[in-house]
Amino acid sequence: MRMLTALMGLLALVATAVADEVPRFQPAGAKPQGLWLPTVGVGKGNWELSLGARFWKDEFHLRNLIAQGDLDLGPGLRAHLLARPNRKVDSLEGFHPNLDEAYVEAYGFYTQPHGALSASLRVGKVRYLRFPYPDAIAVFDQVPGVADLQGGPGTGYSGAVLAAECAHDCGLGAHFTGIAWGLDGARTDGGANTIEDYAFYRRDFGSLHVEARGGGIASRKEPLGGPPHKGYDVYLGLTHKGYTAGALYEKREGEQAYTGIMVVFPSDSITRALGKAGFDYTREPEGFSVQAPIIRGSLGFAREAPEQACGLSPKGSHSRGGQPVGEVVTVRTRTFWQAGLIRNFYEHPISSWGQTSGRDLIVTMEEQPIYLWAEALVSPHTKINSQWFRDRQGPAHNSRLVIYRFYRRAGAQGD
Repeated sequence: MRMLTALMGLLALVATAVADEVPRFQPAGAKPQGLWLPTVGVGKGNWELSLGARFWKDEFHLRNLIAQGDLDLGPGLRAHLLARPNRKVDSLEGFHPNLDEAYVEAYGFYTQPHGALSASLRVGKVRYLRFPYPDAIAVFDQVPGVADLQGGPGTGYSGAVLAAECAHDCGLGAHFTGIAWGLDGARTDGGANTIEDYAFYRRDFGSLHVEARGGGIASRKEPLGGPPHKGYDVYLGLTHKGYTAGALYEKREGEQAYTGIMVVFPSDSITRALGKAGFDYTREPEGFSVQAPIIRGSLGFAREAPEQACGLSPKGSHSRGGQPVGEVVTVRTRTFWQAGLIRNFYEHPISSWGQTSGRDLIVTMEEQPIYLWAEALVSPHTKINSQWFRDRQGPAHNSRLVIYRFYRRAGAQGD
């Protein structure tokens, strides 16, 4: 009863902040039936160089110069990189190259009419575990810290990280994440362990979103990646006019209870401006931070759709562009550490239709504006007061929808 009272109190507090669309934590879209190994074409990818800054009153620090990119290696196989020239939090001084993330990923999905199985194996340096897509509870997950940039031990997950999830349309499912440690990182003694293994329930009831998980729950104490503790999470969220407000209660054996509050935003002019600038408020040290792109580009994609050979789109309407024969939709996401640093990004495949592989296909990439998707705060207290906010953790999340369109060359025959 005390748990339910605390949870509903938190929900009532944040519900007043939301203003009759229902945003979903899993974006709408259909994965192909059967086995799907996503690909946008071997050798195709995207890259970006960005620079950060932190400022407050009489302080201003340039920092966090990072290069990031993804490269498609084939069906269900891709390479990912995020590198920096130094190992400092609030400075560009020195030259000590560091790989925040660097891995090769094999991943895929098996979908049936009433459920799906998803699996991912990443080998290398990893800082983001949410697969196949973050549900509401996962948005509260702790983000690897910055101790490695302050002379401390490595952070993140170095080695081979396996994530798998089985989900049924009724809302029930199971999730597993485990690691075989290697390379450098928080643990250098090797070995393997489970990070999280739990059963879950996720369901929408009109504008109410309900989630619960129970079993092995990942620890929030650093270094992250250790064996889970038995416990459970409960989340309730309300939606209204494109916004979601929700509250979390979490309890693990041998640890104090955590509570959390979250707001999920629609893509509008304000959230797009915040996302483009990579804007965040930092509590310790207090200030504002930004992470803005300097230059960005892509590899292997056509600049625009080819001219249409037959003059008709698949739905029968006239089009000046080419005739699409397939499409892949993804969501790119990145999270902030409490110091306002962005040290990870990940591209989640969401849906696909038609033909998306073949030598005679031309592929275009449409990147919709990046925006501030969610703010989630979680604290080891059940009563919201000044202590709750002093001890809270709170990763912000930016998202971008990306649409890959596939066109057949004029005169080419289908496979």
